[in-house]
Amino acid sequence: MKDISLFIALRYFKNKGQGFVSFQSGMALSGISIGVAILILVTSVMNGFERELQSRILQAIPHASIQGNILKNEVDEIGNSLKLNPSVLGFAPYIETQGLLSSGSYLKGVYIYGIKPDYEESISSIQNHFIEGSINTLKEDSYNLVIGDILAIQLGLRLGDTVNILVPEATLGLAGILPRTKKFKITGIFSLGAPEIDQSYVYLNSDNASKLLRTGEYVHGIRIRYSDLFKSKENMKVDLMRINKEFDSSYKASTWETNYGTLFEAIQMERFLVAFMLMTLVLISSYNLMSMLIMTIKEKESQIAILISLGATNNLIRNIFLFFGFLIGLVGILIGLLAGLLLTNYLGTIVGFIENLFGIQFMTVYFINYFPTDIRVPWIASICAISFVLACIASVYPANIASKVEPAEALKYE
Repeated sequence: MKDISLFIALRYFKNKGQGFVSFQSGMALSGISIGVAILILVTSVMNGFERELQSRILQAIPHASIQGNILKNEVDEIGNSLKLNPSVLGFAPYIETQGLLSSGSYLKGVYIYGIKPDYEESISSIQNHFIEGSINTLKEDSYNLVIGDILAIQLGLRLGDTVNILVPEATLGLAGILPRTKKFKITGIFSLGAPEIDQSYVYLNSDNASKLLRTGEYVHGIRIRYSDLFKSKENMKVDLMRINKEFDSSYKASTWETNYGTLFEAIQMERFLVAFMLMTLVLISSYNLMSMLIMTIKEKESQIAILISLGATNNLIRNIFLFFGFLIGLVGILIGLLAGLLLTNYLGTIVGFIENLFGIQFMTVYFINYFPTDIRVPWIASICAISFVLACIASVYPANIASKVEPAEALKYE
């Protein structure tokens, strides 16, 4: 019986004289295909944003930091105490401020970080993103500086150029009270692919930063890297309590969520909302499938009546249209899957072509300047599975209508 039902469903699927599929079947199939393809594309892009946020920005910044004036000779003691927590992968002292970077007639506001290169490798991946020079050029008393590639372009700087750093801390000179300034040499240019960092962050040796800001024997804090980024807040809370108790201090703490948590949550929320809206599109496509099946049943009432007259049971008629709906849903999902994967794979090429053709740029205000994609099998499997379930559900009501066709009524006007 099932073989007969499937055979007849296939005949309906490919309506004789109308090509591969009938017009009505093609419309329902296209709706499902488009919905699935767009869902795969959009969720892959949102997953890509999440991945880039983690791999670029969150790998280059500390997961957490202890803040407060910490004696330089206590840094290693506090660090060793932190490492009692097996989740701590590394620690590094830092000094930070905001200031101005000047080169000729150009002036740019920047975030200034004084670091220890040999410590920095344990808490940041920035050393892996240098296009020229190295973070290891930041030696004590060298007055070297590393900057992002966007900042270098904006100020027309190259390796070996000198710049002036001005900090708001005042100094008294012959001309009165002036901002403190010092000349530095560019010895490294990095590129994280994150404009927020590449155009605003500069790094120098913490000893030079200490002299510039006159912090004496203190650093501003200790940055920490944990094995699990998303448990940083819980780990930091426990570690901070232990450190404050052990060193009789009142240090404060912050985590990556302070500056980037909102962005990360926004990406997750956007992904959920977009997926919800696009799943609504698949739901509408399923409704169109149901409408198409009902129309097909109305058109083929006489054929259904003849089948019943020849001995077809209600279950056989029901199965015919269940299989018919399943086929449309399955083929639509497979086409959508293929189209979605192709669009995702070649999205960069497509976007680049459109940008060059119309002279526009889409990614100008985000933390990266291109559309990232990340194809995740569980997400795609879920999209396909949910779409198929909806197609199956949409087929049940029309199939029940078909099984209740009265032969005498259907053949009355034949």
